[in-house]
Amino acid sequence: MTLRKKISLWLFALVMIFGIIPFFVMYQFQDIFTFPVPDAVGPAGPVGSFERVEITTRDQERLRAWYHPAEAGQARILVFHGNAELASNQFPLGEALVKAGFGVLLAEYRGYGGSTGKPTEEGVIRDGLASYDFLRAQSDAPIGIVAHSLGTGIAIPVAALRPPFAVVLKSPMTSLPAIARYRMGWAPRDFMMKYTFHSDKVIGKLQAPILIIHGTEDKVIPIAQGRELAALAPKGTEFVALEGAGHNDLADFGTIDRTVSFLLKTLAKK
Repeated sequence: MTLRKKISLWLFALVMIFGIIPFFVMYQFQDIFTFPVPDAVGPAGPVGSFERVEITTRDQERLRAWYHPAEAGQARILVFHGNAELASNQFPLGEALVKAGFGVLLAEYRGYGGSTGKPTEEGVIRDGLASYDFLRAQSDAPIGIVAHSLGTGIAIPVAALRPPFAVVLKSPMTSLPAIARYRMGWAPRDFMMKYTFHSDKVIGKLQAPILIIHGTEDKVIPIAQGRELAALAPKGTEFVALEGAGHNDLADFGTIDRTVSFLLKTLAKK
């Protein structure tokens, strides 16, 4: 074998090892990393003041959400959970919102909690729109949105397409490529990602008041991404850095009360 052929084979091997193979693995396994669906389906219901409801999407998936109906004239809050959670994990927040006088829908996504279908970026955003439209069909009272982690990647495009009176984003990401850069130390291009969830390109379109809450010790989505989103958001957006808080312990730092207070304050100004 000539030296030129040996060099060519080595170059080919290096491209495969450091380029094509990592890209292939990242692309093929992105569903697992982005949507780690819990095995559990949650309680059969009802639980507390919440009952199961089934919401049908435009592409005929059936979502098993949790709902506390609003009384006449009450505003409603739409809640989006994170990627390794179920809607039922949001019961503490939901009950606090109910106590404050809101109707509440704890949204579920396709493939989660006994819902039909398989989650994709387009699919879960479609689920978010179906959940908003479910609430809107009940009455024309105001609707607010609260979201955590992956749920913020759903909440932001939903809020850009459907008008909420307020939006609360907890531990939000700018995009999935940005998270990949944080975790792997390099920045994959969008074409290398099956899903991107580019909240950074959408948040500027929102017209409702926004509250962003992020823990300083968040190791899943670094606080720098929350700060960047706040800078890209419309003028007047509130940003709260919770000293010592991580990604999944925000409730221990008073975020439920802070969320309720922001929603009530914003609603009172309407």
